[in-house]
Amino acid sequence: RWCVKCGGIFSAPSGNISSPNFPGLYPYNTDCSWIIVVAEGSSVLLTFHYFELEYHANCAYDYIKIYNGISEDEGNLLGTFCGDISPPQFTSSWNLLVVFKSDFNIGGRGFKAYYYSGKKVSFCVFQKVLLSAFGFL
Repeated sequence: RWCVKCGGIFSAPSGNISSPNFPGLYPYNTDCSWIIVVAEGSSVLLTFHYFELEYHANCAYDYIKIYNGISEDEGNLLGTFCGDISPPQFTSSWNLLVVFKSDFNIGGRGFKAYYYSGKKVSFCVFQKVLLSAFGFL
């Protein structure tokens, strides 16, 4: 078994993350974590520009989990995603953790996402981003 290099800690004001080998197929048995660290008083806006993971109704096989904060605390889980429908835009209240896991078979091209950090957005702006992401605006 060989090791896939992926994940890391990002502190630049903007950047991108992608699955290993993107835009090629991601490898099996992958476990990656990206931590996006921002200055206190700032937030992170995360937008997926491509998304194709193995589909399962409960995202039990290949998935992305997004957390508000830097730990895999279920209380901070913003969402779990798989399949080929891109997750909505996310705005964290501070740092952000993105976890990608794949199982032992069936893959896809993976994902590419961009992040931008800046001063915390107001609740109204955050609400507009969410409503827009879900097609209500």
